[in-house]
Amino acid sequence: MFIFLLLTIGIAFLINKSIQSKKKRIEVSLKQKIAETQIQTLRAQMNPHFIFNSLNSIENFMMQNEKRKASDYLHKFALLIRTILESNRNDLTTIAKDMETMKLYIDLELMRFNNKFIYVENIDEQLLNGDYNVPPLLIQPYVENAIVHGIAHSDKSNLKLTVTATLENNFIKYTIEDNGIGRKQSDDYNTLNKLHHKSVGLKITEDRVLLFNHVENCEDYIKITDLYCKDNRPAGTRVEVKIKVV
Repeated sequence: MFIFLLLTIGIAFLINKSIQSKKKRIEVSLKQKIAETQIQTLRAQMNPHFIFNSLNSIENFMMQNEKRKASDYLHKFALLIRTILESNRNDLTTIAKDMETMKLYIDLELMRFNNKFIYVENIDEQLLNGDYNVPPLLIQPYVENAIVHGIAHSDKSNLKLTVTATLENNFIKYTIEDNGIGRKQSDDYNTLNKLHHKSVGLKITEDRVLLFNHVENCEDYIKITDLYCKDNRPAGTRVEVKIKVV
């Protein structure tokens, strides 16, 4: 009986040690995944195409002798790059600070596209005034997608980008909506003009949402809806992203 008891205790000890070892491996793997995602996030936000387009816009303003616009653009561009670098030192930032950074990016795109669209921002006062923190620039790739792929190729005269953030139970819900050409026409355009186009930023955002919400799939946390007019013509895209309140 004594030997059986010792054997049982030994087996229990080994099982517990195995479980603890497995938990440790999972924890280390998770931390490594978070670190890799943070590096990928920085690289995605420092998109070479965006930097090239920004520098090209500054050059165009100078060539057209619009020195004030060139100066304003350069100032905002430098401020945005500095803010992105600073924000990536931290896992979280306040919604107010995050939306300020987002506004800087959108201002640059408005200048680049000659105010082709209007930007509307609706953020719950409770989120702005309360103690709510979010991953920095989480929704930036969706905002970029709306502008570059939805709005830029449209010839409408009433183009609009709307970003909304609301508090829903234990979640912060972002809604990014544009009334551009829609995903189908955008995909057709990219097929013809950008044969190797692949949105790395959107994949990284999905990974960040998964890690932040501690879930295995984004089905309930990222929703993309194609919008249509009454006559069934494409009328833009709506993206909804939900993250847990921390």
